[in-house]
Amino acid sequence: MVDKKENAAPEVAPKKVNVKLRRGFFWIVQYWRELFNFRFDKYMIIQVLPGVYGIALFGIGLGLLYLCVEAFMASTWRGLFYFFVAAPITFLVLASVLRALLEFYMVVFKISEHVDELVGLRDTVDRLSGIGDTVDEMVSVTRRIPFWRVLSGRSGPAARKPVKPEERKKDKPE
Repeated sequence: MVDKKENAAPEVAPKKVNVKLRRGFFWIVQYWRELFNFRFDKYMIIQVLPGVYGIALFGIGLGLLYLCVEAFMASTWRGLFYFFVAAPITFLVLASVLRALLEFYMVVFKISEHVDELVGLRDTVDRLSGIGDTVDEMVSVTRRIPFWRVLSGRSGPAARKPVKPEERKKDKPE
């Protein structure tokens, strides 16, 4: 007897597909939710840029293919020139400019996000700025306490002053 479980393929592949489908579905739901968010509290463009880049590249390719077909209708040599020289160079130039423009937009939006975070930090720093004054006041109060120097082992200018022999005699009882 042959056990069917030994020869069966592992069921790992369907689980991975299900996870990818769930992630894709979640991304689509989030995208549509943010698309119709009228509060504008998040920058959606950062999530959309890869899709915009892909659609734009597809549009550039389609436009250049149309120009190549028209060039072939006018002349075979012109069509070959467009297909092998003009279209690839134009595609590289347009794709490079598009990429640079989209990266610029992404950097601007990321800078904007960081500025928003810094504004939040500034509010916190402003709230904590009063604590420094309080600490300085506490330090000045503790410096005035005479036994604090003895306990802390610090010696101030008065402790460094040599004691005159006449003063020693005054302090001693006779």
